[in-house]
Amino acid sequence: MITKSKTPQIRFKDFSGEWNSEGFDETFLNISNNNLSRAELNYNAGLAKNVHYGDVLIKFSEVLSVENEQIPFITNDEYVTKFKSSKLQDGDMIIADAAEDETVGKCTEIFNIKDEMVFSGLHTIAVRPNKTFASKYLGYYMNSPSYHNQLLPLLQGTKVLSISKSAIKNTNISSPSDILEQTKIGNYFQQLDKLIEQKEKKYQKLKQFKKAMLDKMFPKNGADTPEIRFKGFSGKWEEKKLGDLIEFIVDNRGKNPRYYCNEGIPVIDNFMIKNNYHPKLSEATRYIDENLFNNFIRKYIEPYDTVITLVGNGIGNITLVPKEKSVIIQNTLGLRFSNDKIFMFYCLLSKNREIKHLDRGMAQPSIRQDELLDIEIKTPKDLKEQEKIGNYFQKLDKQIDLQQKEIKKLKNIKKASLDKMFI
Repeated sequence: MITKSKTPQIRFKDFSGEWNSEGFDETFLNISNNNLSRAELNYNAGLAKNVHYGDVLIKFSEVLSVENEQIPFITNDEYVTKFKSSKLQDGDMIIADAAEDETVGKCTEIFNIKDEMVFSGLHTIAVRPNKTFASKYLGYYMNSPSYHNQLLPLLQGTKVLSISKSAIKNTNISSPSDILEQTKIGNYFQQLDKLIEQKEKKYQKLKQFKKAMLDKMFPKNGADTPEIRFKGFSGKWEEKKLGDLIEFIVDNRGKNPRYYCNEGIPVIDNFMIKNNYHPKLSEATRYIDENLFNNFIRKYIEPYDTVITLVGNGIGNITLVPKEKSVIIQNTLGLRFSNDKIFMFYCLLSKNREIKHLDRGMAQPSIRQDELLDIEIKTPKDLKEQEKIGNYFQKLDKQIDLQQKEIKKLKNIKKASLDKMFI
């Protein structure tokens, strides 16, 4: 029999000793929830706010600042009078008791209520600790694997999973006896969340900036010069058909050719084409056997070729292929430009909305190849201007990619910390 450790793998300096463990019903008192649906809530005004289980599952983090988060109001004021005895206070926990997957039991700790009146809504279990815990400790602990894994054997249902109030009483709540250690743990995760939020805001800001610059650094329909231009360049841009600028089109047929395998040269499919600078070839799910592939006289995608999705939900998405050798799948087009390849990728990306509008509106979204090649493309005559524009957006995309990597790294640190800093 494996004995569970009574101390975490990672701990702040100067703290020692075993953690306490108490039953759920010894730790918490129940608070009544209500069954108000989304239709009975609004985001404009009301006497009280109501926390819906869907927001706990998707929108709210481990700790919910009532002062800073957007929580819907109860539309009917008569309900507020009826629910008054079950209003929440700082430190209360709201647990989502239903979900379509094993996220059942995701919870949030309420704080910064101040003068607000807040209630626990549909498909939630609301509880109040009957002993003192440091602010934010329970919010992070009860979302850690250490606690959530206790819930998994207790879940009921098939398509929709749920946990009952009686079942959740079979879980235990672990904590260090020193409130200062609890405080340090809560503050650590809160600072980590703030850092992730800052990075995500910067990431979104860079993406919006790129979108704005794609709109302003390429001529709009009816114009022959862009709104924003690098110093030292002038004159009208030339207009041509996309088909006139392409050396040739790479289009590999067949959904599951005989040369597909589990390793080798990666295959770029629709799911990897997301209007990005480079598809992540590490995400490939199919590969080709190079020897068999060559026998079929197919063509490889070369570095800085552009690939477009022609069919499916990602219709019209565009990506610039990295330096590694790869191939594409059916229902995608590979475009090899004769001019500056990086510039042409961003030029085409600036017309992404127009490309998506070529969808024929059939049962499955699709774009005809000949219509795509008839798209009008405007380019500056000076190749140096093309190069400057391409390099500008390339650097911008590298900044966006760096932010995305930093966010992923921080989220991985948080995930590892949630796993190792609790018992």
